[in-house]
Amino acid sequence: MATSRSLPPHPPSALAIFDLDDTLLDGDCTHLWLEWIIECGWVADGESLLGQMRAHDAQYHAGTLDMTEHLRFTLAPLIGRSRREVREQVEAFVEARVRPRLMQEGVARLQEHGRKGHATLVISASMHHLVAPIAAAVGADGALATLPEFNADDCFTGEPTGIQTYQRGKLDAFAQWLDAHDTGFAEGWETWGYSDSYNDLPLLEFVDHPHATQPDARLRETATARGWPILQWR
Repeated sequence: MATSRSLPPHPPSALAIFDLDDTLLDGDCTHLWLEWIIECGWVADGESLLGQMRAHDAQYHAGTLDMTEHLRFTLAPLIGRSRREVREQVEAFVEARVRPRLMQEGVARLQEHGRKGHATLVISASMHHLVAPIAAAVGADGALATLPEFNADDCFTGEPTGIQTYQRGKLDAFAQWLDAHDTGFAEGWETWGYSDSYNDLPLLEFVDHPHATQPDARLRETATARGWPILQWR
């Protein structure tokens, strides 16, 4: 579930959790990735693929997305491809398409938390093979995202596996991360959260200091009513 670097040398007493798409990244990394693999020739009907992605995006913002169906859809072009082959393309994709679209104020906020000795996590509804390299690129301590399944030959099966990091699933993934790290969280960390989406309301309600970043309409309404800071990094 997590790709983690070493936590700060002194046990942190605080944690900042960041969403990725439209929070640190100007856009959706899955949509950008699908455009990339269309250009690579991995998809026969790119127009149809992007049309379906746009429909899924609308369902996501409405809170009606079938996440299992969506993850299978995004993984389908990778079926039978090796982990190594995909990783090489992802690395090129991150350099060419993701880095230029990172929102620098958001990245600076994440890195500021790190300089203060806070642990930093990126938790995203996008797939782990995309999220983990992007989290590493911005300097986060770890990345939580839904894992793809691999067969005995280390090739993508097209199925997601484990916890789906969507809505309350982000908190489930976080709980699993805590179990795998000697963090002292039970003694009471101070927590920050940053997201653009109403789908992340469970996560924002969990942290001590919630922030709405480029919020969608429903999250903006909620943040305004509750007095949460609204940040514009785009």
